[in-house]
Amino acid sequence: MRPLKALGQNFLNEPSIAEKIVELAGVQAGDPVWEIGPGRGIITRELVRAGANVHAIELDERLKNPLLDEFEDRVQFIFADVLKLDWQEQIAKADSPIKLVANIPYHISSPLLKKLEEHHQAFHSITLMLQKELAQRICSQPRTKSYGVLTLRLKRLFDAELLFELGRENFDPAPNVDSAVISLRPRASKPQIEDVPKYLKLITSAFSHRRKTLRNNLFPVYGREKVQNLETRSGLDFTRRAETLDEKEFIALAALL
Repeated sequence: MRPLKALGQNFLNEPSIAEKIVELAGVQAGDPVWEIGPGRGIITRELVRAGANVHAIELDERLKNPLLDEFEDRVQFIFADVLKLDWQEQIAKADSPIKLVANIPYHISSPLLKKLEEHHQAFHSITLMLQKELAQRICSQPRTKSYGVLTLRLKRLFDAELLFELGRENFDPAPNVDSAVISLRPRASKPQIEDVPKYLKLITSAFSHRRKTLRNNLFPVYGREKVQNLETRSGLDFTRRAETLDEKEFIALAALL
């Protein structure tokens, strides 16, 4: 079956990688697992082999008959757009926290991550294949080029780890980018943030122009007087760039606003 570019289809073609993904996801017999975009079923086979209770969500109706013929009643399929599903309704059907395992179309990465943020409490773990650059942004540390708003936004809820990287030759058709598999696990001890929208506004403003100082990025949003007062009260040097501040420093700044 010919992959559709419009659906962002790049099918994994190496079974050993699918096996590695399921192993690193820690899937055990009886675990409720969501798979987004099963495609030709290469990861689905490993999930079934592990004994998971698999719910797979697939948009491409052309794959319906092949998937149903192969897996029959061993997998519960939903043929729909995962971004348009009622997630709360689907989550309510699970008996325990869900493990999500997916090689997703890369063009839905951003809206899917927002969905996972919104429903983070429902998931025991999330194992995702992503574009390598995006994976690095999610898992990066302060004082690196990839560290930014997305890093901090997800760090508020998850412990992120880059598990391994893989080349484009492992897909059919080969994409124009390399890929990486990451793990997101809900933080056991989440940071205390008094006003989350205020915090998110602050980090977005701070990174609006990466080459500018923290002071110059915050002036247009909060005004000169307020920013000068914030610098004095915080004791931080606002000639620093946002990428040099860690999560604790941003949380402290948000509390002072």
